[in-house]
Amino acid sequence: MLGHRIGSSVMLLCAALMSSNGMANPQLASTPGARANMKMTEPWTVRGTKFPYDHEVVVALPASYEVAPDKSYPVLWVLDAPLMMRTVVGILDTLVIGNHAPEMIVVGVGSRSEEGLAGVGRRVMDFSPPGPDYFPPGAAGVAWRSLAPLPEFPHRADDFLALLVDELRPQLAAKYRLSGEHALFGHSAGGMFAAYALFERPGAFDKMIIGSPYLQGVRGAVFAAEADYAAREDDLDAALFVGAGDREIDEYFLAISGIVSSMTRFSETLHLRRYPSLRLESRIFAGEDHYTAVPRIISEGIRQLWADEAARLPSSWPSPAN
Repeated sequence: MLGHRIGSSVMLLCAALMSSNGMANPQLASTPGARANMKMTEPWTVRGTKFPYDHEVVVALPASYEVAPDKSYPVLWVLDAPLMMRTVVGILDTLVIGNHAPEMIVVGVGSRSEEGLAGVGRRVMDFSPPGPDYFPPGAAGVAWRSLAPLPEFPHRADDFLALLVDELRPQLAAKYRLSGEHALFGHSAGGMFAAYALFERPGAFDKMIIGSPYLQGVRGAVFAAEADYAAREDDLDAALFVGAGDREIDEYFLAISGIVSSMTRFSETLHLRRYPSLRLESRIFAGEDHYTAVPRIISEGIRQLWADEAARLPSSWPSPAN
């Protein structure tokens, strides 16, 4: 009883403070019984029909999921789940509390954490579009080869995209309450894959957060895919947030990879196309490198892409119990 009274008093105090400084009341307060944070499921493995190895899937369910059975949620797909999933979920939890984002289901896909960096290394195959090799074109490719020579390997971006959209998505739709809106977050090589998916499977994802993307990879395969798309289509219905850190310009390996320059070229090219339905925001974050930029890209990307939905969130508290 004492704990209940203390909790009610804290809620009233928070409400008073928030109303006094203009802050919105947390959306979770309008859902009795909601958790304080998202609930992570136990991971499981899937074997795509065109893959000789497994991928691990983990799902984070919204804090209100179990107590709002009539509600469906947008889905944010996270590539490189062993590295990125916990960061995305933690940031989203905080944004939801602050009404900067609606609740959503987060789906992480990648290798098993127990496989270590060897498992993470398979991402090179998963994320590579069709092409002759993995290197950037021109002199940068020559420098890449001398620094990090790679053996020939299968380029499975089309297979991985089919796994996400055609195989895994229906399985999740049968199990969870998906709203039908799908977003994709990919960083580095995952950003290359996301950008490739934008043109290879237009409409498969409504929104994308593309972080520090390796768009020069596979001899500029993303730019080739964009040019092919532009030659046959006059609109692109998607909302994109693209970001990188300014310190990536002066780190040698990232510089020869063209991370910032290719991201800038990508954004400029899309603006030049003047697609009527395209929403595009780009950021270069001061003082951030390839790794420290990640949380800022995630946070700003979610806030930008779901700004309209956040503006419509409920802002009233329930009446406190006596």
